[in-house]
Amino acid sequence: MRDAPDGEQLLITAQALLRDELLPTLAADQRHAGLMIARAMAIAIGQMHNGDRHELEELAVLDTLIPLPGAPELPWRERLREANRQLSLLIRQGFADHGEPRQGVYRHLLDTARHKLRESNPGYPQ
Repeated sequence: MRDAPDGEQLLITAQALLRDELLPTLAADQRHAGLMIARAMAIAIGQMHNGDRHELEELAVLDTLIPLPGAPELPWRERLREANRQLSLLIRQGFADHGEPRQGVYRHLLDTARHKLRESNPGYPQ
């Protein structure tokens, strides 16, 4: 077990210090860089907080949409990458143009886009 504060708590503290004490003192030409650092820290905090949950959920949905032969022995991150490649190929071939696959693929793409938007924009409403 790690002692407190953990990595996420350290990042939160550093981000608050950057935002509250350092950013106000930066020259105008350096402020943008400081804001980019604060935003990157917010994204990292969110990823640390959520762990792999969203990616594992995405993989579970993809496994129901497009089973990958021989894929279970791959590490899960490789399976996720391969499943997304396969889905892209199937979409280009018209797999999701009509019928039941369309609804599942649409829902998956919408959910995935919303999650990515929330992750890259930590202030985005839930």
